[in-house]
Amino acid sequence: MSILTESGKNMQRPWFKIRANSVILGALISLLLSCLTAHADGQLGGINIRLSGTVVALGCTVDPGDVDKPVYLGEWTTRQLKKAGQTTSPVPFTIHLTGCTASGVTTTFTGTKDKVNPELLSLKSDGDDYATGIAVQIMDASGQRISIGNTAPRGVVDGNGNATLNFRANYVATGNDGVRPGTADADAEFMLSYD
Repeated sequence: MSILTESGKNMQRPWFKIRANSVILGALISLLLSCLTAHADGQLGGINIRLSGTVVALGCTVDPGDVDKPVYLGEWTTRQLKKAGQTTSPVPFTIHLTGCTASGVTTTFTGTKDKVNPELLSLKSDGDDYATGIAVQIMDASGQRISIGNTAPRGVVDGNGNATLNFRANYVATGNDGVRPGTADADAEFMLSYD
């Protein structure tokens, strides 16, 4: 899955993939009090009261299409990433949540941090065919970087219990020693927290 070529030839499609890993803040507790009985002398007789309820955890369901989501970051030549900090065009991606019982949700992306810039997601490096000198940057919808391991801005759940979380991702040059062309894949997981 090559992305960077000296000549700009069309190679296999690079990607970065995100996986869902939901954290639920709360516990499912069932309360059942059976037949509380009050007994009084005289004409009142017996009174039976049965109280029951359920306390549920806050949470959402990640849309099945967003659980293992590939995000194609495009094909770029090494000339576009010569100096540290140079970036490719951002690619938008969305995580859809349904059935939310919370009013808001925050997202944290985790994965292997880049050795040069730990705010970025490191590329896989399983052999000589992999690109070096770049990493993946994840951003919120406004283009602000979300450092790996840090929390993104809060997303709001609508009145129907749905939330749409919008993000962007792109490649960033991490050094001034040039970029080696090759496969430029990375994996990230996302964790959801509810309020």
